[in-house]
Amino acid sequence: MSGRPPLKSLFARTPLARAASAAAALLLTAVLVPATVLLPAPPSAAADESVPVMVVLDASGSMTADDAPGLRIDAAKTAVKNLIGAVPDSARMGLMVYGTGTDSAPASKAAGCADIRTLAPVGAVDKASLTAAVDGIKASGYTPVGASLRAASEALADVKGPRSIILVSDGIDTCAPPPACDVAKELAAAGTELSIHSIGFKVDAAARAELECIATATGGTYTDARDAAALTDELTIRTTRAIGVYEAQGTPITGGTSPADAPLLSAGQYLDVLAKGSEKNSTAEAGSTRYYKIRLARGERAHAAATLLVPRRGETDTSGTAYLSVSLVDAQDGSCLLQDTQHANSNQSFLFPPTAALSTPALGEDAGDKCFGADAKGEAFLKVERSGNWAWTKELPVEILYATEPAGDTTGLPDAYPASVPPVVPAPGGTASPVTGGASYNTAVELKPGLFSDSLLGAETKFYKIPVGYGQRLSFKATVTADGASAGAIGKSLNLALFNPLRQETELARGSDKYISGNSLVYTFIRTGDSLAASMAVPVRYNNRNSKDAGIEAIAYPGGYYLAASLEDGSTVDIGSELAFRLAIDVSGNAEDGPLLNATKAAAAPSPEPAEPSPAAPDAGTAQAASTSDTAVPLGWGLGIAGLLAAAAGLFAFLRHRSSRRAAG
Repeated sequence: MSGRPPLKSLFARTPLARAASAAAALLLTAVLVPATVLLPAPPSAAADESVPVMVVLDASGSMTADDAPGLRIDAAKTAVKNLIGAVPDSARMGLMVYGTGTDSAPASKAAGCADIRTLAPVGAVDKASLTAAVDGIKASGYTPVGASLRAASEALADVKGPRSIILVSDGIDTCAPPPACDVAKELAAAGTELSIHSIGFKVDAAARAELECIATATGGTYTDARDAAALTDELTIRTTRAIGVYEAQGTPITGGTSPADAPLLSAGQYLDVLAKGSEKNSTAEAGSTRYYKIRLARGERAHAAATLLVPRRGETDTSGTAYLSVSLVDAQDGSCLLQDTQHANSNQSFLFPPTAALSTPALGEDAGDKCFGADAKGEAFLKVERSGNWAWTKELPVEILYATEPAGDTTGLPDAYPASVPPVVPAPGGTASPVTGGASYNTAVELKPGLFSDSLLGAETKFYKIPVGYGQRLSFKATVTADGASAGAIGKSLNLALFNPLRQETELARGSDKYISGNSLVYTFIRTGDSLAASMAVPVRYNNRNSKDAGIEAIAYPGGYYLAASLEDGSTVDIGSELAFRLAIDVSGNAEDGPLLNATKAAAAPSPEPAEPSPAAPDAGTAQAASTSDTAVPLGWGLGIAGLLAAAAGLFAFLRHRSSRRAAG
């Protein structure tokens, strides 16, 4: 392990903490960094896409020891209640306890070894009632670890795809035979995609060995918790990571079924639902289609991106491919631009949610342009289409990002880079700072240049956001520091990909001998001490958008660039495998001038009626690299005061979460 991240680091991306510190945190964020819009709760979507988890809690007689500090059982109950508050609304979690119904006298052994209670079945979490049930737990009896694992596995038996058990125990199984580790091996041999993560709470050597054996047998992880604070920390980390949800965020919106009823967008991030795909695995087969109106002032450009939040592979009805496309059309649903349709699919970057993005020309720039020419009104419609047979019957959330770029004088700006330039391999010294990457673009942890440590569970994807300005170039180097439970297994890979502020994958220049697949850097054999490195193909420049190379064309926008890391285990994902790594980050280059994007407001409630065109945008001027202000920011959708208040209110209605990571396929 890379060292346990501090609890505050974890809670910085949980709904509990965001709600508790919304006002202060959001005000600070708006001043210091470009911020993704966080506003009221998104529309309803399928809530069963997360990995189901059963938490098994030891409430045996030994949990009455007063050394946590305080009673062990009180520390455990506090940890579970904190977990209940922190899990996303879309989580499928259950809770079992053992040792509450008998004493630990020899005469009570038969009853005590069968004393396993289900406080909540695996499913949507009723936080109030479950918290009350936890308050009523009393520790007194035996420690039937093996029997509880069987019971938890049976509770998950109807689930298809990956599932996990989180076991918290302070001692060895007192009901063996069979030994608890043998039970874990039996469950693993059954061929189900089950992993058991164990947490030893103030355990001795024998108990630690047993719990480690349980985790290893199922491809799970073992962690020591030496006091109450560590138990709270580790239980929340292990459970939320096992659940593995993508945090879908944005202002709720319902796109039109045609251009005629399309809502009008303002700059911001939105969340819609695409009802279904198509039965056939083809982009030609129609699925869901949504329309959104955009209006531009003279000289303005628009940038839009759609991200489809696909479920894990291995679940019901998730074979095949999901396709997503975005295009610009006129009021008659005719194409605005030649070759304006952008596509993405679930197989292109199977570890990351598929995103399709596009940009308009400046209004009035091309006299012959159908929608944006000299005589055009500057009105067009963003058309988002879903097709393909991956989970085609399921509702899937889609995030819509929209930003406008004001008119401005761009003469004299440096030309686009003609080709990739040699990489720069960062080599920062000192001790790595532990971080916990976010589970989505929206919760990506922001990193400055430096050295950091983190870890990945199998099939987990983490996101890091690094500010990069005009004239600057991001470089990174990842070094494997610990192989985890499945060390040296062939077919595992650490995958790193870089996305621009519009979530377009950017081209990489290789800085190591490792393999680059497309634009993604792929490390195919996990070994402790090995490294991989790469840089953005070129520094950020405004005119890179004119490059004929799509990877360089994407490196045209200042703002937060997303480095995504994922651990993939070949065709079958072992959700319990863990990899610890160091991540060196460097941002080099001299600042250059360039226009900023118009992002003065958070996404407003969408308008069902056409709004009057906005007045011509003032000259946006130029800004030094990586700078931000209250009125204009690099692509990132900053928040005004009104938006801050709305965002703070929206956080208390916590946003629905979704899993986007690929599982077995």
